[in-house]
Amino acid sequence: MNGMLLRLDDSALLDVSERASGVARPWRELIVLAAACGTPVADLATLPIGQRDRLLLELRARTFGDRLDCEASCLACGAHLELALSAAELCEPAAPAPATDFDVLVDGERITLRLPDSTDIAASAQEPDRAGAMLFDRCIAREQPDGAQPLGPWAREALAARLAALDPMADLQLDLRCPACDHTWQASFDPAGFLLREIEAYAAGLLDDVHLLGRAYGWRETDILAMSPMRRHQYRERVLA
Repeated sequence: MNGMLLRLDDSALLDVSERASGVARPWRELIVLAAACGTPVADLATLPIGQRDRLLLELRARTFGDRLDCEASCLACGAHLELALSAAELCEPAAPAPATDFDVLVDGERITLRLPDSTDIAASAQEPDRAGAMLFDRCIAREQPDGAQPLGPWAREALAARLAALDPMADLQLDLRCPACDHTWQASFDPAGFLLREIEAYAAGLLDDVHLLGRAYGWRETDILAMSPMRRHQYRERVLA
């Protein structure tokens, strides 16, 4: 990625929400990321998932702040949990893996691993019944593909674990504990999905503001969106008083 990651202002958020609406994932998050850095979606689609999600978390912090307010339910007692995550902590830098780490010897055969990217996610989504297996198969290159014996369950599990270790941000797991019953478990966190939901909700609020203030004062959308959120809130309170 060559472009600089920029904060999305209210006008850009409304625009990107409209352009991403109705688009299937993972292309929706790539449209958002492209709007913030100016890099074509096709180029962003080849980024490893962990690198893409790291950029989305950085974008989220620049646009909405570092704190991410989340909710969860205890798997044991059903208690409601409110979580406050940090975007910066979630994307703490990790040392890049040496190139040699992507070559793995399994049962005497050398297999080269490739970190999954958004094109792999999109392709595997076309076959939901075997999405996991398809994603795995796209990310390995066998030394002798023709006539080679199929990989056994142990080999596939070992290679999948190696892929996860090479790109831990591709599947973020949160360690949770219920304060009510002390049950502990792990839950997946999807940075892209979280940001997309936030943008959708924020854009809906912007449209409400434009509609309300435009009807009350006759202002143009561009003028309303150019205001700070606090200024819009103050005008909205006066209209609704």
